[in-house]
Amino acid sequence: MKTIDLKDYCTRIGGRIAKVFTGRDRGKTVREQSKIDELYRSEGEITVVIPVGTFSITPSFLEELFTNIVKEVGIEKFRETVTIVANGYNIDVPLDEALDRIMQDKNALSK
Repeated sequence: MKTIDLKDYCTRIGGRIAKVFTGRDRGKTVREQSKIDELYRSEGEITVVIPVGTFSITPSFLEELFTNIVKEVGIEKFRETVTIVANGYNIDVPLDEALDRIMQDKNALSK
C-alpha cells in the first residue's frame, strides 16, 4: 500500500510551514503533485497521512484531492481502500461533506 504524507505538500512561506489545507486549488495541486490517482489505480488502496498539528482541512480541499477516486469507485469502496491516518485531527465532518459533494456533482462553486 502506498502512502501519501500531506506534510510533503504543506504550503511554505519563508521558513514557516502552514498548518492548514484549504481550497479547491490547493487540493488539485496536491492531487497532481502526489499523483494520488495513479498510485491508487496501480495499488488498489492508499494511505493518506495528516501531519501532526494540522489546524484545518476544508471539505473543498478534500473534495478536489479525492474527486477522481470517489467518482471512479464510489464512496463505499473509497472508505474500504483509502486509509486516513488523522494524527488527532477530526477528519470525519469535512471528509463526509467532501464525499457528499463529489457524489452530487456539486461543489462550493456550484449555483
